[in-house]
Amino acid sequence: MREKAARLLELAEEAGSPIVVTAHRNADPDAVASAIVVRDLLRRRGFDARLVLPEGMSQPSKRLVREILGKEPRDVEDEAPEESAMAVVVDTASPEQLGYLAQFALQVILVVIDHHAANQLVEKAALSIHDPEARATSELVYLLARDGLGEKLDRASLELLLAGIVYDTRHFILSNAQTLRVAAEMLDQGARLDRVLAALQSPPMELPERIARLKAAKRMHVIRAGDYLIAFTHVGAYESSAARGILDLGADMVLVVSERGRETRIVGRARKGIVEKLGIQLGRDIMEPVAQMLGGGGGGHRQAAGASIPATLEKTMAKLVEHVEKLLRAKGLEPEPIT
Repeated sequence: MREKAARLLELAEEAGSPIVVTAHRNADPDAVASAIVVRDLLRRRGFDARLVLPEGMSQPSKRLVREILGKEPRDVEDEAPEESAMAVVVDTASPEQLGYLAQFALQVILVVIDHHAANQLVEKAALSIHDPEARATSELVYLLARDGLGEKLDRASLELLLAGIVYDTRHFILSNAQTLRVAAEMLDQGARLDRVLAALQSPPMELPERIARLKAAKRMHVIRAGDYLIAFTHVGAYESSAARGILDLGADMVLVVSERGRETRIVGRARKGIVEKLGIQLGRDIMEPVAQMLGGGGGGHRQAAGASIPATLEKTMAKLVEHVEKLLRAKGLEPEPIT
């Protein structure tokens, strides 16, 4: 990590202009925490680093910023520089997830810090800090600060990164030994878990989110493959919430499609049992190939993944169902629709 940190500082010196620190669209707590701390680490070394997030933060991230930093989300982001020769991209697996910043990031000095198993940006990067064994990008940023830069983080930074870990590991359910050691160190250094958990606590669902969940359930197409139930649906918003709701109804895997302007997005969620027993990874086996077939990009983890595709909702849904059924047949199962 020390060599990578030294290379990061060398590239920042080489850039000689404002450095853009960014993450995927609708940035979740892991992405936001990582980006804020990386920006602040660079500023400590005297660099003009700016936090610029395409499409801003997710609702959980906004709550996190308010509770831990005591600021409004708009007061955390910086103005995009008119000229920049370097981008540090955190917690992002494909160019498409960067939205309007994708073209910029691919034309300047690119640094990638990420933990997703498959990452299309790594091969394009001048420097990558990429470890699929890490359970959150926040974990890697902590190690960069501790082992690479020799920096001691303040309590707010520690709590942001701890929140990123808690969020991405589903409250430590998906942790490994290193993740737990890192979290314990953060607590030893002053981070308070009660503050982090309170900041991440979801408020009661508002009416639009409840409506989106019900619409998603109403529009479901469900197939059965052996003992597994896979649901496909579409909504206009709250894709992740809709996916969680359908998992709670009894599905083993949920794929939610939504149309946003000229592109279509897919959000996937799955239970641990189906991905482990069938050896399926949502990012590698579903999002990446479907996105590539339709000219987009996708990726993610075994149980949570997403894709952005320049195709209609109807075309995307048809290709998605076709691919998943083909994948299930390759696993020795015969999918059949539930009517």
